[in-house]
Amino acid sequence: MKKFKNLKSTIIFTLIVLFISTSLFSNGQEEETTQTIIFGDVSWDSVQVHNRIAGFIIENGFEGYKADYVPGDTMPIINGIIQGDIDVDMESWHQNVIEIYNKGIKSGNLIDLGQNMPDAPQGWWIPRYLVEGDDALAPDLKSVSDLPKYAHLFQDPEDSSKGIVYGGVAGWGQMKISEEIFNEYSLGETFNLGITGSGSALAGSMVGAYKKGEPWVGYYWAPTAVLGKLDMIRLKGSEYEPADVNILVNKSMLEKAPDVVEMLKKYSTTVDENNEFLAKMDDEGWSTEETAHWFLKNKENVWTKWVSQEVATKVKAAL
Repeated sequence: MKKFKNLKSTIIFTLIVLFISTSLFSNGQEEETTQTIIFGDVSWDSVQVHNRIAGFIIENGFEGYKADYVPGDTMPIINGIIQGDIDVDMESWHQNVIEIYNKGIKSGNLIDLGQNMPDAPQGWWIPRYLVEGDDALAPDLKSVSDLPKYAHLFQDPEDSSKGIVYGGVAGWGQMKISEEIFNEYSLGETFNLGITGSGSALAGSMVGAYKKGEPWVGYYWAPTAVLGKLDMIRLKGSEYEPADVNILVNKSMLEKAPDVVEMLKKYSTTVDENNEFLAKMDDEGWSTEETAHWFLKNKENVWTKWVSQEVATKVKAAL
Protein backbone atom coordinates (compact mmCIF):
# COMPACT_ATOMS: atom_id res chain seq x y z
CA MET A 1 0.00 0.00 0.00
CA LYS A 2 2.87 2.33 0.85
CA LYS A 3 4.49 1.65 -2.54
CA PHE A 4 1.19 2.49 -4.25
CA LYS A 5 0.94 5.79 -2.39
CA ASN A 6 4.50 6.67 -3.35
CA LEU A 7 3.79 5.79 -6.98
CA LYS A 8 0.60 7.87 -6.90
CA SER A 9 2.49 10.84 -5.40
CA THR A 10 5.21 10.52 -8.03
CA ILE A 11 2.64 10.52 -10.86
CA ILE A 12 0.85 13.59 -9.43
CA PHE A 13 4.15 15.43 -8.98
CA THR A 14 5.21 14.56 -12.54
CA LEU A 15 1.88 15.82 -13.93
CA ILE A 16 2.22 19.09 -11.98
CA VAL A 17 5.75 19.63 -13.31
CA LEU A 18 4.59 18.88 -16.85
CA PHE A 19 1.67 21.31 -16.48
CA ILE A 20 3.89 24.10 -15.17
CA SER A 21 6.51 23.50 -17.87
CA THR A 22 3.85 23.51 -20.58
CA SER A 23 2.33 26.72 -19.21
CA LEU A 24 5.67 28.45 -19.02
CA PHE A 25 6.51 27.35 -22.56
CA SER A 26 3.14 28.49 -23.84
CA ASN A 27 3.44 31.87 -22.15
CA GLY A 28 6.97 32.31 -23.42
CA GLN A 29 5.89 31.35 -26.92
CA GLU A 30 2.99 33.83 -26.74
CA GLU A 31 5.32 36.61 -25.60
CA GLU A 32 7.70 35.82 -28.43
CA THR A 33 4.99 35.81 -31.11
CA THR A 34 2.99 38.81 -29.85
CA GLN A 35 4.10 42.12 -31.32
CA THR A 36 3.53 45.25 -29.26
CA ILE A 37 2.55 48.26 -31.37
CA ILE A 38 3.54 51.45 -29.55
CA PHE A 39 1.39 54.50 -30.26
CA GLY A 40 2.56 58.04 -29.53
CA ASP A 41 0.03 59.56 -27.13
CA VAL A 42 0.47 63.23 -28.04
CA SER A 43 -1.15 65.64 -25.59
CA TRP A 44 -4.45 66.43 -27.36
CA ASP A 45 -7.61 64.33 -27.14
CA SER A 46 -8.29 63.51 -30.79
CA VAL A 47 -5.00 61.69 -31.36
CA GLN A 48 -5.45 59.73 -28.13
CA VAL A 49 -8.90 58.62 -29.26
CA HIS A 50 -7.52 57.58 -32.67
CA ASN A 51 -4.78 55.61 -30.91
CA ARG A 52 -7.38 53.64 -28.97
CA ILE A 53 -9.63 53.10 -31.99
CA ALA A 54 -6.67 51.63 -33.89
CA GLY A 55 -5.43 49.81 -30.79
CA PHE A 56 -8.80 48.12 -30.19
CA ILE A 57 -8.98 47.00 -33.81
CA ILE A 58 -5.50 45.47 -33.90
CA GLU A 59 -5.86 43.75 -30.52
CA ASN A 60 -9.28 42.27 -31.25
CA GLY A 61 -9.45 41.99 -35.02
CA PHE A 62 -5.93 40.83 -35.87
CA GLU A 63 -3.82 37.99 -34.49
CA GLY A 64 -0.63 38.42 -32.50
CA TYR A 65 -0.71 42.11 -31.54
CA LYS A 66 -1.20 44.21 -28.47
CA ALA A 67 -1.23 48.01 -28.22
CA ASP A 68 0.69 50.27 -25.87
CA TYR A 69 0.61 54.05 -25.52
CA VAL A 70 3.53 56.35 -24.72
CA PRO A 71 2.69 59.94 -23.70
CA GLY A 72 4.68 62.89 -25.02
CA ASP A 73 4.66 66.17 -26.91
CA THR A 74 4.92 66.56 -30.67
CA MET A 75 8.72 66.81 -30.94
CA PRO A 76 9.59 63.83 -28.69
CA ILE A 77 6.94 61.66 -30.37
CA ILE A 78 8.08 62.30 -33.94
CA ASN A 79 11.73 61.88 -32.91
CA GLY A 80 10.75 58.65 -31.14
CA ILE A 81 9.25 57.30 -34.36
CA ILE A 82 12.33 58.23 -36.37
CA GLN A 83 14.55 56.49 -33.79
CA GLY A 84 12.29 53.40 -33.63
CA ASP A 85 11.24 53.80 -29.98
CA ILE A 86 7.64 54.50 -31.06
CA ASP A 87 5.80 52.78 -33.90
CA VAL A 88 2.85 55.00 -34.83
CA ASP A 89 1.73 58.64 -34.77
CA MET A 90 -1.96 58.62 -35.70
CA GLU A 91 -2.26 62.39 -36.08
CA SER A 92 0.85 64.18 -37.27
CA TRP A 93 0.52 67.94 -37.82
CA HIS A 94 3.96 67.82 -39.36
CA GLN A 95 3.89 71.26 -40.99
CA ASN A 96 4.59 72.56 -37.49
CA VAL A 97 7.83 70.51 -37.35
CA ILE A 98 8.55 70.30 -41.06
CA GLU A 99 12.37 70.22 -40.75
CA ILE A 100 12.30 67.16 -38.48
CA TYR A 101 9.64 65.51 -40.66
CA ASN A 102 11.67 66.04 -43.84
CA LYS A 103 14.81 64.75 -42.13
CA GLY A 104 12.97 61.60 -41.01
CA ILE A 105 11.50 60.95 -44.47
CA LYS A 106 14.90 61.47 -46.12
CA SER A 107 16.55 59.02 -43.69
CA GLY A 108 14.03 56.33 -44.62
CA ASN A 109 13.17 55.72 -40.96
CA LEU A 110 9.92 57.68 -41.15
CA ILE A 111 7.12 56.37 -43.38
CA ASP A 112 4.12 58.59 -44.20
CA LEU A 113 1.00 56.43 -44.74
CA GLY A 114 -1.21 59.33 -45.81
CA GLN A 115 -3.98 61.42 -44.34
CA ASN A 116 -5.99 60.55 -41.27
CA MET A 117 -8.16 63.57 -42.00
CA PRO A 118 -7.97 66.04 -44.90
CA ASP A 119 -7.36 69.77 -44.57
CA ALA A 120 -7.82 70.37 -40.86
CA PRO A 121 -8.72 74.08 -40.59
CA GLN A 122 -6.73 76.62 -38.60
CA GLY A 123 -7.17 80.37 -38.40
CA TRP A 124 -8.84 83.22 -36.52
CA TRP A 125 -12.44 82.63 -35.50
CA ILE A 126 -15.37 84.73 -34.27
CA PRO A 127 -18.79 83.67 -32.90
CA ARG A 128 -21.47 83.51 -35.58
CA TYR A 129 -23.82 85.58 -33.40
CA LEU A 130 -21.54 88.58 -33.92
CA VAL A 131 -22.31 88.76 -37.62
CA GLU A 132 -25.69 87.07 -38.08
CA GLY A 133 -29.11 87.72 -36.59
CA ASP A 134 -31.12 90.79 -35.61
CA ASP A 135 -28.84 91.52 -32.62
CA ALA A 136 -25.56 91.09 -34.50
CA LEU A 137 -23.01 93.63 -33.25
CA ALA A 138 -20.71 93.41 -36.28
CA PRO A 139 -22.79 92.42 -39.33
CA ASP A 140 -20.09 93.60 -41.77
CA LEU A 141 -17.22 91.74 -40.09
CA LYS A 142 -16.17 89.22 -42.74
CA SER A 143 -12.39 89.54 -42.95
CA VAL A 144 -9.33 90.40 -40.89
CA SER A 145 -9.25 93.68 -42.81
CA ASP A 146 -12.60 94.59 -41.22
CA LEU A 147 -11.36 94.19 -37.65
CA PRO A 148 -10.07 97.77 -37.05
CA LYS A 149 -13.53 99.35 -37.27
CA TYR A 150 -14.80 96.89 -34.65
CA ALA A 151 -11.82 97.07 -32.29
CA HIS A 152 -14.00 98.59 -29.54
CA LEU A 153 -16.03 95.36 -29.36
CA PHE A 154 -12.98 93.25 -28.49
CA GLN A 155 -11.61 95.46 -25.71
CA ASP A 156 -8.39 94.24 -24.13
CA PRO A 157 -9.09 93.82 -20.37
CA GLU A 158 -5.57 95.09 -19.63
CA ASP A 159 -5.55 97.95 -22.17
CA SER A 160 -8.92 99.62 -22.74
CA SER A 161 -7.52 101.73 -25.59
CA LYS A 162 -7.25 98.69 -27.87
CA GLY A 163 -8.94 95.45 -28.77
CA ILE A 164 -7.34 92.04 -28.35
CA VAL A 165 -6.81 89.21 -30.80
CA TYR A 166 -5.87 85.93 -29.13
CA GLY A 167 -3.06 84.90 -31.44
CA GLY A 168 -2.36 81.50 -29.90
CA VAL A 169 -0.22 79.81 -27.28
CA ALA A 170 3.27 80.72 -26.14
CA GLY A 171 5.82 78.31 -27.63
CA TRP A 172 3.53 76.94 -30.34
CA GLY A 173 4.79 77.11 -33.91
CA GLN A 174 1.51 78.60 -35.12
CA MET A 175 2.20 81.89 -33.27
CA LYS A 176 4.58 82.91 -36.05
CA ILE A 177 1.72 82.81 -38.57
CA SER A 178 -0.59 84.78 -36.26
CA GLU A 179 2.12 87.41 -35.91
CA GLU A 180 2.47 87.61 -39.69
CA ILE A 181 -1.29 88.11 -40.14
CA PHE A 182 -1.36 90.69 -37.37
CA ASN A 183 1.45 92.68 -38.97
CA GLU A 184 0.25 92.27 -42.57
CA TYR A 185 -3.03 94.00 -41.72
CA SER A 186 -1.37 96.65 -39.47
CA LEU A 187 -3.58 95.65 -36.55
CA GLY A 188 -1.10 97.00 -34.01
CA GLU A 189 -2.72 100.42 -34.26
CA THR A 190 -6.05 99.18 -32.91
CA PHE A 191 -5.34 95.76 -31.34
CA ASN A 192 -2.94 93.97 -29.04
CA LEU A 193 -1.87 90.43 -29.91
CA GLY A 194 -2.76 88.22 -26.97
CA ILE A 195 -0.70 85.12 -26.16
CA THR A 196 -2.02 82.56 -23.69
CA GLY A 197 0.09 80.25 -21.59
CA SER A 198 -1.66 77.04 -22.63
CA GLY A 199 -4.20 75.55 -25.01
CA SER A 200 -6.73 75.23 -22.18
CA ALA A 201 -6.37 78.93 -21.37
CA LEU A 202 -6.96 79.80 -25.03
CA ALA A 203 -10.06 77.60 -25.16
CA GLY A 204 -11.25 79.02 -21.84
CA SER A 205 -11.12 82.58 -23.16
CA MET A 206 -13.27 81.59 -26.17
CA VAL A 207 -15.80 79.52 -24.22
CA GLY A 208 -16.10 82.14 -21.47
CA ALA A 209 -16.92 84.88 -23.98
CA TYR A 210 -19.29 82.62 -25.92
CA LYS A 211 -21.34 81.67 -22.85
CA LYS A 212 -21.86 85.37 -22.12
CA GLY A 213 -22.67 86.20 -25.74
CA GLU A 214 -19.67 88.54 -25.87
CA PRO A 215 -17.30 89.29 -28.79
CA TRP A 216 -14.17 87.17 -29.16
CA VAL A 217 -11.60 86.82 -31.91
CA GLY A 218 -8.57 84.58 -32.00
CA TYR A 219 -6.71 81.53 -33.22
CA TYR A 220 -8.11 78.02 -33.00
CA TRP A 221 -8.09 74.80 -34.96
CA ALA A 222 -10.22 71.77 -35.73
CA PRO A 223 -10.89 69.04 -34.92
CA THR A 224 -11.51 70.04 -31.31
CA ALA A 225 -14.32 69.64 -28.81
CA VAL A 226 -14.62 73.43 -28.64
CA LEU A 227 -15.30 73.96 -32.35
CA GLY A 228 -17.47 70.85 -32.28
CA LYS A 229 -19.78 72.55 -29.76
CA LEU A 230 -19.55 76.29 -30.50
CA ASP A 231 -20.86 77.92 -33.68
CA MET A 232 -17.80 79.83 -34.87
CA ILE A 233 -16.86 81.40 -38.22
CA ARG A 234 -13.32 81.66 -39.58
CA LEU A 235 -12.36 85.17 -40.73
CA LYS A 236 -11.23 85.60 -44.33
CA GLY A 237 -7.58 86.51 -44.54
CA SER A 238 -6.71 84.50 -41.45
CA GLU A 239 -6.74 81.05 -43.01
CA TYR A 240 -3.61 79.06 -42.35
CA GLU A 241 -2.40 76.77 -45.10
CA PRO A 242 -4.60 73.66 -44.80
CA ALA A 243 -2.93 71.18 -42.47
CA ASP A 244 -2.20 67.63 -43.55
CA VAL A 245 -2.97 65.46 -40.56
CA ASN A 246 -1.21 62.23 -41.50
CA ILE A 247 -0.39 58.84 -40.03
CA LEU A 248 3.34 58.22 -39.58
CA VAL A 249 5.10 54.95 -38.73
CA ASN A 250 8.63 53.74 -38.22
CA LYS A 251 10.00 51.70 -41.13
CA SER A 252 10.15 48.57 -38.92
CA MET A 253 6.34 48.38 -39.09
CA LEU A 254 6.57 47.32 -42.74
CA GLU A 255 8.09 44.00 -41.66
CA LYS A 256 6.79 43.36 -38.16
CA ALA A 257 3.14 44.35 -38.79
CA PRO A 258 2.39 44.55 -42.54
CA ASP A 259 -1.34 43.84 -42.03
CA VAL A 260 -1.58 46.68 -39.52
CA VAL A 261 0.19 48.98 -41.98
CA GLU A 262 -2.37 48.10 -44.66
CA MET A 263 -5.18 48.97 -42.24
CA LEU A 264 -3.53 52.29 -41.33
CA LYS A 265 -3.16 53.18 -45.00
CA LYS A 266 -6.96 52.97 -45.30
CA TYR A 267 -7.64 54.68 -41.96
CA SER A 268 -9.44 57.92 -42.75
CA THR A 269 -11.80 60.26 -40.91
CA THR A 270 -13.27 63.72 -41.48
CA VAL A 271 -12.96 66.88 -39.41
CA ASP A 272 -16.72 66.76 -38.73
CA GLU A 273 -16.49 63.19 -37.44
CA ASN A 274 -13.65 64.20 -35.13
CA ASN A 275 -15.51 67.27 -33.87
CA GLU A 276 -18.53 65.05 -33.17
CA PHE A 277 -16.75 62.46 -31.04
CA LEU A 278 -14.74 65.12 -29.21
CA ALA A 279 -17.90 67.04 -28.36
CA LYS A 280 -19.52 63.80 -27.12
CA MET A 281 -16.44 63.03 -25.06
CA ASP A 282 -16.55 66.48 -23.45
CA ASP A 283 -20.30 66.41 -22.80
CA GLU A 284 -20.34 62.90 -21.32
CA GLY A 285 -17.04 63.14 -19.45
CA TRP A 286 -15.78 60.01 -21.19
CA SER A 287 -12.23 58.72 -21.21
CA THR A 288 -10.41 58.40 -24.52
CA GLU A 289 -11.03 54.64 -24.40
CA GLU A 290 -14.78 55.09 -23.85
CA THR A 291 -14.89 57.57 -26.72
CA ALA A 292 -13.10 55.09 -29.00
CA HIS A 293 -15.68 52.43 -28.12
CA TRP A 294 -18.50 54.87 -28.90
CA PHE A 295 -16.93 55.56 -32.29
CA LEU A 296 -16.55 51.87 -33.10
CA LYS A 297 -20.14 51.14 -32.08
CA ASN A 298 -21.70 54.13 -33.83
CA LYS A 299 -19.51 54.65 -36.90
CA GLU A 300 -19.38 51.16 -38.41
CA ASN A 301 -19.89 52.68 -41.85
CA VAL A 302 -16.56 54.47 -41.38
CA TRP A 303 -14.15 51.99 -39.80
CA THR A 304 -15.36 48.81 -41.52
CA LYS A 305 -13.97 50.27 -44.76
CA TRP A 306 -10.46 50.00 -43.30
CA VAL A 307 -10.53 46.25 -42.60
CA SER A 308 -11.67 42.92 -44.02
CA GLN A 309 -15.09 41.50 -43.18
CA GLU A 310 -13.40 38.86 -41.02
CA VAL A 311 -11.60 41.50 -38.95
CA ALA A 312 -14.75 43.62 -38.70
CA THR A 313 -16.72 40.62 -37.36
CA LYS A 314 -14.13 40.00 -34.63
CA VAL A 315 -14.06 43.67 -33.61
CA LYS A 316 -17.87 43.84 -33.41
CA ALA A 317 -17.90 40.70 -31.26
CA ALA A 318 -15.30 42.19 -28.91
CA LEU A 319 -17.41 45.33 -28.50
